[in-house]
Amino acid sequence: MNKKIYVSLLCTALLLSNISVQAKMTKESHALYQEACNYEYKNDYKSAISTIQKALNINGEDAMLYTKIAGLYAETGSYEEALGAYKQALRLRPNDAFIYISMGNILQTMGDYENAYNSYMQAQQIYPAYKYNYLNIANIEYFRKNYTNAIEYYNSFLSAYPEHLEANENLANVYYSSGQPEKACEIYSALYKKYPTAFKEYTNYGMALFDTKQYQAATEFLLKAEEENSTSSAISAKLALSYQNIGENEKALKYFEKSFELNPDLVMLRFDYANLLANLGRNSEALEEYKKYIKSFPNDANAYKNLGIVYKKLNMTDLALFNIEKAYSIDPSDIETKKELALCYHQKQDYVNALKFYNIVLETNPDNYELLANKALTLHAMNNYVSAIELYKQLLEKKDNERLKTNLSAATIAYAYELYSKKDYGQSILYFEDAIELSPKEASAYFGYAQANEKMGCYDVALENYRKAVSLAPSNLQYNTTLTEFTASHKLNEESAKIINSNSTDADSTNTQQNELTDSAIFQELVKNGDSAYKKQLYDDALNYYTKAIVIMPNDKYTMLKIANIYKLLGNYTKAVGFYDKVLTIDSTNSDAYFNKGLVFASQKNLDNAIKCFEKVIQLSPDYPYAYYSLGMAYEQKGNNSKAVEYYYLYSGLEQNETMLNTVKQKIKSLEE
Repeated sequence: MNKKIYVSLLCTALLLSNISVQAKMTKESHALYQEACNYEYKNDYKSAISTIQKALNINGEDAMLYTKIAGLYAETGSYEEALGAYKQALRLRPNDAFIYISMGNILQTMGDYENAYNSYMQAQQIYPAYKYNYLNIANIEYFRKNYTNAIEYYNSFLSAYPEHLEANENLANVYYSSGQPEKACEIYSALYKKYPTAFKEYTNYGMALFDTKQYQAATEFLLKAEEENSTSSAISAKLALSYQNIGENEKALKYFEKSFELNPDLVMLRFDYANLLANLGRNSEALEEYKKYIKSFPNDANAYKNLGIVYKKLNMTDLALFNIEKAYSIDPSDIETKKELALCYHQKQDYVNALKFYNIVLETNPDNYELLANKALTLHAMNNYVSAIELYKQLLEKKDNERLKTNLSAATIAYAYELYSKKDYGQSILYFEDAIELSPKEASAYFGYAQANEKMGCYDVALENYRKAVSLAPSNLQYNTTLTEFTASHKLNEESAKIINSNSTDADSTNTQQNELTDSAIFQELVKNGDSAYKKQLYDDALNYYTKAIVIMPNDKYTMLKIANIYKLLGNYTKAVGFYDKVLTIDSTNSDAYFNKGLVFASQKNLDNAIKCFEKVIQLSPDYPYAYYSLGMAYEQKGNNSKAVEYYYLYSGLEQNETMLNTVKQKIKSLEE
């Protein structure tokens, strides 16, 4: 590149010099000059130099002779002698721009870029209109990595010589080297289309295409580059990565292996190689490559994360967790690492930490369906059925999903059985009904529904559903035994009733037993209708049904609590408190009644009585989170910030809802300021 410029410029310099100095040269010197030119033509540089030296001995003050011998020295690689001769020429012709350019070319060839640059700039000051010197300056600035200046001078040169191939190629190379691969690709593309046979920058063009993520095109030009330089590990490495990015894994594998054959020290490349092996299912090999990479780059969080993911695939959960935690300790901001931590903790059945990291990731990506589904599964596994059910329903509203439907049904059944075990039969019946609606062929839902109805005295409903459970799961011993025992028990009751009817003289007693059976069925029907109306927000209708029900069973605390809650909802606080007190008369340990009564007092700004109620809830149920929250609010309204903060902190330790936790954190922060 530079030698061509040097020769063309040197010829120009000689031509111009010839015009101005011919008259000064003696006839004998001129003859020797012509003789030297003949030797040069025959490539006999030694004789040519000797002849010019003779001419200088005769005519030592002729700039053209010094210029000629300088050029001859340059041709033979005697650069110091050439520079010395050019300096003699400059002594005689200090304003000859072309001498400076010739010196710049020699200095550039010698690698003395600083002095070459100074020489070119001196020429420019003398002869700024000479555009070819712009190319010299651009080239030297390219070598000096002063890319901004190089780009400026290349563009100045190309404004005069837009078709100059070498200048265009070099400009593209500068753009690539200065981190502007898009601009480089534009020039390379135009040059390749215009000069396909003369184009030589296959390597840089391929690299620039890779950097702009044009991986398919990158492979085309990198393959051409490989044909010219088959031993370049850099080209093989970029081919491997390009094929990997377009999913041609077998070709990628081939070039990864070739890269390491050419250069085993390409440690950085082993990370991508390990990723490829992992994607191909060659997990053991991937593990080894990740380890080699980590040995050289021990602080790369992505390497530990990916290593952990491979261990997770192999069900080596402890090792997976160890490496992903290491990645998290290096880079706690990476969302994917936090996601993998959540999944890993989930796999390890450490649901507390799994939930923690699901919540952290969901703060950044709140609509991620799969993460929300996994969070619901985690809540389900933690027996937090209410939150799990709520989340399952939200997800199913967004998108139908059979797996989530099954999980929702399972969580609903589990919670219904939990309510049953707490003797909250009325609520358990509602959840069993929901479960049956979700999964009409799930035997356990019918069995639980039958059990709860039996406890509530609805024997016909119980019998029907025991039979349904057995029909769906005929081999289930528990279902069959329970049905047999239930049927036998009620047959015995029927026989006893016949004996009483035939032998007893107390007709009133018989009537009472029959009425009790009838009343139970009516009570259940009224409560069922009340629940249905309540779900539809038909509160007056619900009150009507519930009120008729407690006329039949005045001591049913569950129905009484429902009435109190409706009055609270409607703002009739006097009646609400009255019914909460009735519930507490029946069951003095009912924490729900105390809590809701406290809410009524809080609504009336009766904060002292509200606090007493909430404190009673905590005494009865220490893990009742909203009692702590309500106490915090009550003390905050009373202006007792220290007490409010105390109870907000206690609430934070029990609550799992991220929205509520964020609200409380803000409250604590504002109160502590």
